[in-house]
Amino acid sequence: MGKTNKKELKGLLLALAMSTALATQAFANVMPKTTSVIDHANIVVSDVFSGVTGPAASHYLAPAPQPGGTLTLSSYDLSRISSAFNLGWTPDGSNEHVVIRRASNDVTTFDIQAALAKKMQDEMDGARFDISLDGQPSGFHVPKGAGKAVRIISFSYDPAAGTFRAVVAPAAAPDNTERVTGRYCAIERIPVLNTPMNAGDVITASDIDYVDMRSTDVSSSMITAAANLIGHTPRYGLQAMRPVMASAVKMPEIIKKGELVTMTLDSNLMHLTAIGRAMDNGAVGDDIRVMNPSSKQIIDAVITGPQTVSVQSPLNDPRSVYVSGTM
Repeated sequence: MGKTNKKELKGLLLALAMSTALATQAFANVMPKTTSVIDHANIVVSDVFSGVTGPAASHYLAPAPQPGGTLTLSSYDLSRISSAFNLGWTPDGSNEHVVIRRASNDVTTFDIQAALAKKMQDEMDGARFDISLDGQPSGFHVPKGAGKAVRIISFSYDPAAGTFRAVVAPAAAPDNTERVTGRYCAIERIPVLNTPMNAGDVITASDIDYVDMRSTDVSSSMITAAANLIGHTPRYGLQAMRPVMASAVKMPEIIKKGELVTMTLDSNLMHLTAIGRAMDNGAVGDDIRVMNPSSKQIIDAVITGPQTVSVQSPLNDPRSVYVSGTM
């Protein structure tokens, strides 16, 4: 607020004039406070000088600045107060002054953002949003002890542009308004691993946590559903609490090269089963090669479960060679 303004100075001088006749007590060791932080609405003598006692200490001088504001009393102002109350202090020079600061609670940019995010969530049926403000709102100062709640006076948004505008005010001082504008973006919960995992580890529900991400930062290659992680294994070591790419996991290998597997063939004409030997490792859904022990024929198959593969009907693939009753 700077130095004493005319209105405050007028009030100060009036208070001094009224109090001069009452100031009969002499004081010792009275000194200006240099800086004084107060949390009341009026400046009194003891806010300005230390060592003042009795009725003079609580005598009104001037209105206090608004919460968070300051008022500077010059060497001249201090001399007038000292003389009026017979404090016995005189300045050593013209640069002496006292800064009175009104204590406050600060309603910050973060408080404003949080209120706007809640407002947007209410407007969008509970969806969550990240709010960014244009520029840096100055925020608000409210009286010490008052709440930091923010009131939304007016609010509008443009879904196509992802922008909003609002008029906000502290609930403790609703007439102290500020216009703000900014952008908003939906927040998505993305499943992540809560502990580092290596190739071959099988991911379970207990290995999964979630992080919030702006929807504009979520790529189509990221896994966004926990079901696409559970039961899978990393292709390589994965860090914790990081988005997981779909290409970074696969189903665990349930068939190893050289194992005996059951081959099945199902069609409208037949259902056949036979024993074969896997020529590759693989997981459910993988294509592998299987050797028919009877014919030594290498057959292409798809893994359908533990030690079980499905082969193609010979009507669809005439290159396949089968033995009667088996494959």
